[in-house]
Amino acid sequence: MVFIAGNFSADEILCNIPPHILRIDLQARRWKSDTDSESAIIDQNDNGIPIEFVLLGFTPFFGNLGMRQHEEFLRIAFIGVTPKHRLLPPRCVTTAIVYGKSSQRNFISYFQTLYNNRINCASVITSTKFVSKSFSERNPVTGEDGAKINYNVLEFKDRPAQSDDEKQLLADIDVWLKDKAPDLLPSALRSHIPGSNLVELPLGEDHAAIKQRFLAEFPQGQQASIAAADMPRLASAADAPPTLSAKEPPSATGKRSFELTDEQAKALGVEF
Repeated sequence: MVFIAGNFSADEILCNIPPHILRIDLQARRWKSDTDSESAIIDQNDNGIPIEFVLLGFTPFFGNLGMRQHEEFLRIAFIGVTPKHRLLPPRCVTTAIVYGKSSQRNFISYFQTLYNNRINCASVITSTKFVSKSFSERNPVTGEDGAKINYNVLEFKDRPAQSDDEKQLLADIDVWLKDKAPDLLPSALRSHIPGSNLVELPLGEDHAAIKQRFLAEFPQGQQASIAAADMPRLASAADAPPTLSAKEPPSATGKRSFELTDEQAKALGVEF
């Protein structure tokens, strides 16, 4: 591949393929660089900073990612708003993997709320928050509560734009979504993550069958260090429309909404 240097304007939205990637470290409660585990979004006291972003879309996957094998993952695409940090380049499309069943349920519930209220996810600012929760192990014989287990989850909520800069960013993203996003976003969401072995779970298809084929080809414990040509192929932008359509009619408020078909909503667990 040939790379050519270029000059980019300050207000241009960049969607490099593969895109800028962050990882969510739930144990350390912070967002990290995908390529440098020591580089994280933290404050001066080394505490993780929950980020805010404009959500652009997401795609479900199944497979292996690091030490996590045979699990479902959600890959989200977004443009960071705050804090202004080198891990959140201005106007740069970033992706991240949401893992952990509780965090994924929180994300789906958040998106379901937006969908049910006909709110375009790219018309609001999404705020994230690390929350600590716990449960008690239960003795299977006596039914008594045992040791207390603590774990961290990521929660999502939205807020309206609060400054002229944020309002302008949302307006620019709206234009970009109608222009370049239908081609670039699917490619960003499906671009290969180094060290991963994932297969997409397309909306409306039989996820159980896709998982069974994957499990048959890659049994539990088998390393994912296989040749790229032998890996389950992630669909390209030319294979299918984006997960979240950017060509839906305007909503009653004048803002365009991301609409799902009944089959897609059912696959996501969205109820009307």
